[in-house]
Amino acid sequence: MKGKGLPFRRLIVFAMMIIMLFSSTGCDETTIPPQLQDDERVVESKPPSAITVWCFEQQYVDYAKKFEIEHPGVKVNVKRFSYKDHVDAYLDALEQGDAPDVMEVGHEFLGEFTGIQGLMDLNAAPFLASTLKPDISPDLWDTGLSFDNKRLIALPITTSPLVTFYRKDIMERYGFPSNPEELAVYMEDPDRWLAMAEKLKEHGIYLIQWDREPMQWFESMFPLLNSRLQFNRNNAMIAQGMLLSQRVNVQGLDANVGLWTDAGNEALRNGKLAMVYLGSWGELQLEEWVPHMKGLWRATRLPMKLYGYSTGASLIMSEQAQNKELAWSFMKSVFFGVTDDATVAAYMPSRKVLLDKARRSEFLGGQQSDRLYMELASKMKEFRPTPLDKLAVEWYRSTRQKGIENNSPPGVILNQIEKLIEQQLQQERRVLLRYSRATFRTLDLMS
Repeated sequence: MKGKGLPFRRLIVFAMMIIMLFSSTGCDETTIPPQLQDDERVVESKPPSAITVWCFEQQYVDYAKKFEIEHPGVKVNVKRFSYKDHVDAYLDALEQGDAPDVMEVGHEFLGEFTGIQGLMDLNAAPFLASTLKPDISPDLWDTGLSFDNKRLIALPITTSPLVTFYRKDIMERYGFPSNPEELAVYMEDPDRWLAMAEKLKEHGIYLIQWDREPMQWFESMFPLLNSRLQFNRNNAMIAQGMLLSQRVNVQGLDANVGLWTDAGNEALRNGKLAMVYLGSWGELQLEEWVPHMKGLWRATRLPMKLYGYSTGASLIMSEQAQNKELAWSFMKSVFFGVTDDATVAAYMPSRKVLLDKARRSEFLGGQQSDRLYMELASKMKEFRPTPLDKLAVEWYRSTRQKGIENNSPPGVILNQIEKLIEQQLQQERRVLLRYSRATFRTLDLMS
């Protein structure tokens, strides 16, 4: 993992480039291109008929095959990275001049791309992505904007609400509502949810992996930093989430096991975890983990009547792309073509296509889960990561966890976090805001 120095170096370099651009616009000199000699010939180069796509999701192999069928003679080379490694690989390639044409980026990492050079503005000609804007929710569209709001550097492809997946049979066995909507209403009261967790714990069954999860549900509705790069989670709702997490900690109601570990898989298989909280993609993930439990699981909304944002994916295009129009055609092909089960497409008409299928999930006992995912997505609010989220999040998480474990007053902990982030990010925040103001002035002069 890269430390603080490398991303900050990127910000410094970018700010210097912006200032140089601003300075150059005030020049009266005109650069005259050299004249061609009589014996020189202008050779019109032909763009390559192949593009390279880097991604972390497996389905891009299928998107590539579909695109090749629709464009005979075109080759789409796909290279897949792990989710945790894809951002560092992309940033390294951009710095070294080895970037591919198209890159898939997870939503939580978009902030690392919104303030750097090397990416195409998809709103500019010949792409004109703004023609797609009416068919994307405004909040989701905004996640793809550069930090200065002047460029679209990422085309949103998918989004995802947070979903509660639960064992219907366990709910029935211990006398709790098992119908998705009835259970959701029951869990709106935090005391009822806690009482349910206490009762199930008596039988060695847990409703939650970690004590911090309840707080994370509330966090999923607020960006970590606002547009001014100030801490944005010092409010009554986040404090409520911390109180709930503290109660979970004090009462020992969490299983202390991670889903993505062997122990977590074992807990799922043995029925020790009766609930998990994942994006809509969690349906397919659970089916992969515990296929023998087909029909036992169901899905509903988050406890406390919360509508949280899980994650999503976007596509970005490198300035190094050799055939930018072909790369843009591929990006649009993916954008229009997402109609996968348990997936919420950024393109609104694609959501209707999926709903019209009226799919009933066999894994979820015949539940029309896609309708639930679309409903939750319509009520959640996507938010934009900033270039400083990666730096701020570690301080935030460590201080938050201490507050949960020490049972400290939430207001005190949130004030500590706000002060810490303000102090630690002071220099980087000043650079980025200066860059943003310089960009605005430059664009005004150029217009």
